[in-house]
Amino acid sequence: MTRTTVIWLFVVAFSLMGSCVFGEILTVQHAHGELSLNGVIQTYYAEYENDDMADTFDLRRVWMNVSGQAYDKFYFNFMYMFSGNNQFSGNNQRLLDAFITMKFIPNLDISVGQMWKPVTYEAIGSTTTLPFIRYALPTTFYMGRIDNVVVVCRDIGAKLTFHLEKDDFDMLLFEGGVFNGTGINTSDNNDQKDYIARAQIQPVKGLKFLGNYTYGSYGDKAPEGVNQTQFFGHEEYQQYSGGIAVDIAGIDFISEWIAMRREYLHNPFNQGIVALNNRGWDSYGWYAHFGYKIDTGGDYFHEIEPIVRYEYMDPNREVINDLMRVVTYGVNVAIDKKYARLQLNYIQNFNDSCSHDLGGTSNPELADNVFIAQLQAAF
Repeated sequence: MTRTTVIWLFVVAFSLMGSCVFGEILTVQHAHGELSLNGVIQTYYAEYENDDMADTFDLRRVWMNVSGQAYDKFYFNFMYMFSGNNQFSGNNQRLLDAFITMKFIPNLDISVGQMWKPVTYEAIGSTTTLPFIRYALPTTFYMGRIDNVVVVCRDIGAKLTFHLEKDDFDMLLFEGGVFNGTGINTSDNNDQKDYIARAQIQPVKGLKFLGNYTYGSYGDKAPEGVNQTQFFGHEEYQQYSGGIAVDIAGIDFISEWIAMRREYLHNPFNQGIVALNNRGWDSYGWYAHFGYKIDTGGDYFHEIEPIVRYEYMDPNREVINDLMRVVTYGVNVAIDKKYARLQLNYIQNFNDSCSHDLGGTSNPELADNVFIAQLQAAF
């Protein structure tokens, strides 16, 4: 990291300290509850050890969120991204969340609309609280489309959430839902559906055991007038995960194992190398991170967390020389208590199988070690 980089980070951090971006979230009371408005700005700097890759300042995410109580037991959430440049979204504007939650029965919530699929543990949380700047390799691999298989990420559907509370935490959490299976901001396709079940057990506060199972189908819909079963046909995939999370006395530990099985899509139009790439496959990966949160006792910069993560991904168990292995060393600095923070990550790549370009490129020639600094302001 150069001297210029260090100076830039401190100048921006202290400039924001004196501004109003750390103010209270806007909350408006109305006849049936309240409405809250908040947003996040994330900007980052990436410095690559590969001289062929340009060091970059960029605006990573800017989104606004409106949530609250609409009427009696009806709640809503609406989130829109005004700018996004990362490994999942590309550089674009789009609707992220738009769903209604109904709470008619104690301990049971019903959500309908576009929302996060309750799949991997790491992916269900907001990026505002993510302990690293980027998701782990297994989460990244399953985030979005893989040959038209939409596993994680947002989708349109319906979800039931059962939560059994003990004191001030959920002792048991179960989520089950059905989603279109066609991805974010995409209309329904009756030949595709994703069925998801996720369970989380927390016997004591801060200790969670978790797992999930997803069953779905994939494959492009046949053109009009073409026999669907003869030419395209949808095939099955299954995705499952399990793990443990600990957040006790400053200890921050998560380990999760994720795997997927995709069946072969029978398509006579696929020939040669295309057909080979369209075979069914098994893949799996896992990650584990450990950090320790240090309370400084101050009103600002009140928490510092050194943290490290190991990531392992095998995209296809039938293919050799495609393993992805990474270690990320990081420091999280909480600037205030409204999710304003500075994050520093050094990503050490052990091979040429993956890239850490935040734009999402997977060109092996671009894979290299990289230092990333991200400054986040919530308002």
